[in-house]
Amino acid sequence: MPQLDFVWWVINFILIWVCLLTVLSILLNNKEEIEVSESSSTNINKETTTWEWV
Repeated sequence: MPQLDFVWWVINFILIWVCLLTVLSILLNNKEEIEVSESSSTNINKETTTWEWV
């Protein structure tokens, strides 16, 4: 049965790495989209106000 244990270990190892790489790729792709949307929405129109002292 040691061969079966080794096969399961290999399968689990591959599955874990596939999941990790998938999650990392999704996070990296989402981060780029978020940065683009944030940079486009950071335009702030500054206007001067006149203060009147009473």
